[in-house]
Amino acid sequence: MAIDLNTKPWYVALIVGLVLGVALFVVMQMYVFKDIQEGIERLETSIDALDREIEKGRAAKADLPRLEEDIRNYEIELDRLKRILPTRRETDSLLKRLKQLNERGHFRLTRFTPGDFEDRDFYLEWPIRVELDGTYHELGLFFDRLSRFPRIINVDDLAVTPYKTRRGERYTIHAAFTQRTFIYKEEQPVTSDETAETQ
Repeated sequence: MAIDLNTKPWYVALIVGLVLGVALFVVMQMYVFKDIQEGIERLETSIDALDREIEKGRAAKADLPRLEEDIRNYEIELDRLKRILPTRRETDSLLKRLKQLNERGHFRLTRFTPGDFEDRDFYLEWPIRVELDGTYHELGLFFDRLSRFPRIINVDDLAVTPYKTRRGERYTIHAAFTQRTFIYKEEQPVTSDETAETQ
């Protein structure tokens, strides 16, 4: 049924126009503007997240010189710790040091037998059986000098027995002990072959 607005007073046309306008606005709001508004809100959220990331990046950039200095200090500290807990056996170095101790002291090194490695969590324990002839005083000096090595060396299983002195010898004791040193296990880089096997 058609309504002829020409025969009606002007305010009827105005009311009809307002009703149609409100209905059109509600329909547009529900089906068109709502999606646009949600898209705008998503973009605003994304922009806020990107702004936060940019601020983090700027803060990290400003902090970069301090971090580089920290890395240098950690590398220096790691080098120092590797001297205390080396990453390899260094048998030659140990023998050389013991030879120097032998030359400085008045004792005779009669045995130096490296044992098998004993696997621990993050390091290997390396026992070395040592025997020497000397005096109590020299044995004390030997242990004192051994404690000044740059790497960690523990002494255990110490057995001291009287030395059967022969004519012209000044040794009074025979000492047998195990000196234990430690080797840091560095993580081995994964090779391409190992990577292929795990896949």
